[in-house]
Amino acid sequence: MTKTIPSSSELIKYWDESATSKEFSHPIPQAVIERHFPKGARVLDMGCGYGRLARYLSDLGFVVAATDTSPAMLEQAKKNAPECEFQNCRSELGWDDNTFDVAIIVTLLTSVPFDLEQRQIMSELKRVLKPGGCLFVSDLPLQWSASYLDRYKDGYKRYGQYGVFDLADGGTVRHHDLGYFTQLMGGFDCLELETHEVITMNGNSAQAVRYVGRCNK
Repeated sequence: MTKTIPSSSELIKYWDESATSKEFSHPIPQAVIERHFPKGARVLDMGCGYGRLARYLSDLGFVVAATDTSPAMLEQAKKNAPECEFQNCRSELGWDDNTFDVAIIVTLLTSVPFDLEQRQIMSELKRVLKPGGCLFVSDLPLQWSASYLDRYKDGYKRYGQYGVFDLADGGTVRHHDLGYFTQLMGGFDCLELETHEVITMNGNSAQAVRYVGRCNK
């Protein structure tokens, strides 16, 4: 039987509870920054978590604004990167059109399990990016180990969406079919696409996909 989709408040509660217990590690390679992030660019870190990358990019001289829907994550982010601008929002951003030179979303799509909100996020990113602006994405595609395949099968039975699954500690997340993932990036011209190894927030080794695109409006 299909399980009721978790509400926004249920998803936020999980990330609130994780604000001081999880460690995020997806990198933004320095070479990518040098190739695609203009010096002094205004950068949006959407789904900033506890502010790890907002701090890093600010230290590199970028002007950083950041968002998250978890109040506890934002509280930590403001401590870690107090010079950055923060908003509690996701699928409706509080900035004008054509505000940012660069936007980053790092594992945000994993934490947003279902299609509708993911598509809303991509639409908002395109709206607030300047024409020709850079989008950097690092996220998790479908994994091929037996343990993940079992989770996907169980998640499909519960949610009717392959790749969506429940974590042992209570969260609901998503890994992505690469065809769907590239379709989701359809508002951008692909500049780079590659896979790389990461350690997940729960300490597991996984394949990640890294995408760099240019806003084509």
